Amino acid sequence: MRLKEQFKNTYKIMAENQVNTPVGYGYADDTVRQNNLKFGLNTNTFLTKFEYIPNGGKDGAQQDALDIVFNINGTERSYRMFPVVKAFGKDGQEITDPTAPEFRELMIDQNSKVVHILHCFVEKDYIKAALNSKPDQTFKEYAQTASKLLPKDFQKKELDIFLQYQWQIQEGRDRTYLELPKKMKYGSWLCPHKPGNWKEERKENPSDGDSKALKYVNERGEEHPFTKNGWFMSHDFAKQQGATGAPATAPSTAAAAMNAAPQAEAPTNGTATTEATTTPPAVW
Repeated sequence: MRLKEQFKNTYKIMAENQVNTPVGYGYADDTVRQNNLKFGLNTNTFLTKFEYIPNGGKDGAQQDALDIVFNINGTERSYRMFPVVKAFGKDGQEITDPTAPEFRELMIDQNSKVVHILHCFVEKDYIKAALNSKPDQTFKEYAQTASKLLPKDFQKKELDIFLQYQWQIQEGRDRTYLELPKKMKYGSWLCPHKPGNWKEERKENPSDGDSKALKYVNERGEEHPFTKNGWFMSHDFAKQQGATGAPATAPSTAAAAMNAAPQAEAPTNGTATTEATTTPPAVW
């Protein structure tokens, strides 16, 4: 049974990393890699990269980006961010007006995610003063300022991270996979490591408004900062689609197609966009 699980995890990793390109004859690593990621609380996490890069586009194409990488229990996951130049409305229409509510929401959410990461290392007052010190700054200036706020030894500080499932199956895939949360409205997903042996506790049939349908408690009875409400736990962020026979539906709207781009790559037109139009509202 243990060997069966090992091969199952190895196949899952291969599926997550597969690309539609031919493979020639040559060397291939024979190391059996196991998937060490799980839904919910993951410990042994480190921020390994947080810096501005000018070539963050696909295949190293020129594209301003804030390159963010986490090492989660030995597995690296990218959380790369790009300049916000476009958002999508509820009907999939493109929105480029920076004063539009959808555009403003996307800007605020991206800024909040950067602050959420930095706050694991720096006090919020210091972050606020630094990021607001220059009005009308460019994305490059913003990213460079943010990266300078981190202490020199930031890579050594252990973190806790919350992983969720993708909201919908992406084009070319047959199931959803674990991802770093793309929006802040569903609650905290990163914090300095909290010591203890954390046990997951789920409520059966919680109401949407139950704020602690999922929580973690250690041996001392202390609660971890990560909690999820009943609405979140009853929807697709909390369960894998496709793996057990669920229908595999690819994104069909313009917003969904843009959202399907891997986090490690910029969308083909070099923009940051909102979630797919089918992504639900927050219920808190």
